[in-house]
Amino acid sequence: MNAALRRTLGWVAAVLLNLGAVLFVVGLLVPRTGDTSILGIGIGMLLIGLAVGAVWMYANRGSGVR
Repeated sequence: MNAALRRTLGWVAAVLLNLGAVLFVVGLLVPRTGDTSILGIGIGMLLIGLAVGAVWMYANRGSGVR
């Protein structure tokens, strides 16, 4: 995997984890309105960010980049 793709995966993982954490906290504070809860979206983004981060870490393990 080339360096640009590894860097992009790292940024995507960081953005998803940060937005997911913010939406999770907002979902805890704001009451639920409608069918879709902000809390559920935040949890989903955290899980997707975790998966992308795992791929990023797996891709970096053999490259010597820390």
